[in-house]
Amino acid sequence: MKQTDTLLPRLIQSSPLLEAIAEEQNFTRAAERLGIEQSAVSHRIKALEEALGVPLFDRTTRRIMPTEAGRILCDAAQHSGSAWRAALTRLHDLKTSRSLRLSVSSSVAMKWVVPALQRAQDSGLDLLVDVDDRLVDLHAGEAKAAIRYGLGPYPGLHSEPLLQAVLLPVSRPGYLGPVPLQDYCRQPGARLLVDRFGESDGTGFSWQEYFAGRGWDIEFERSINAFARADLAIQAAIGGIGIALGRSLLVENDLEAGFLKVVGKPVKSRARYWLVTTPANAATDGYQALRQWVHEEISTIRAQQSKLFSTG
Repeated sequence: MKQTDTLLPRLIQSSPLLEAIAEEQNFTRAAERLGIEQSAVSHRIKALEEALGVPLFDRTTRRIMPTEAGRILCDAAQHSGSAWRAALTRLHDLKTSRSLRLSVSSSVAMKWVVPALQRAQDSGLDLLVDVDDRLVDLHAGEAKAAIRYGLGPYPGLHSEPLLQAVLLPVSRPGYLGPVPLQDYCRQPGARLLVDRFGESDGTGFSWQEYFAGRGWDIEFERSINAFARADLAIQAAIGGIGIALGRSLLVENDLEAGFLKVVGKPVKSRARYWLVTTPANAATDGYQALRQWVHEEISTIRAQQSKLFSTG
């Protein structure tokens, strides 16, 4: 074992030389391939044979032939060289590929990312949208990047803020009528629709946060119509069930299409949208292409917001 430990580094170092000799079957051509002197090839092979205690090549005036021991080592060197070349190809593909898995929440996927996928394809991105409401483990390779809604930043990850969120009451056009939103919210039977997780996930995506932001002292019971996802609450508002608490990225397209109407002033949220990845992935061409596309989409969202409502 001790001899193996001593010889192994030497064999690894000699692997390119053995591979070149095996394929060229000539010391001179192997030397030219590696950019070294022919005498250096002969010297290194002789030293290696002495260390191993066996001859590796039968020399003739025209060509060299590997011995049985030489064939064993040359075969290992060729496999090693092929493995490293394949690894380098995979590394190149990893760095330059514009195909990646993007993790987003179900609400962000349905209301923003999926409608924008055609533009992603037009930009040359091949996005696999992974819809998952939990925080995927980017370090474990569950996705290459993610769009997250929260307070951020995220320790151990490369994260950059995209957009500060605003809370925005929305309803089907004509639902509220002439009644001011504040008066409606004070009514015992007010139908206020919300994502129930926003009250407990630390993001402040809740009617309580909205009322506080407006300076309204409104008491209400927990009979607010709660949904498992924000996009479901918004869809219920489109269906005329009540007034949904929407937020940035989730309502702009429906507002522009006329499915929804803003029925109250926006309130800035404590949370933001973030684009996150691992530090290693941040250097890849694929992530940089994703980043450019996302920022272009955010610019489009900001333009929509300036037409549809004031973010203050």
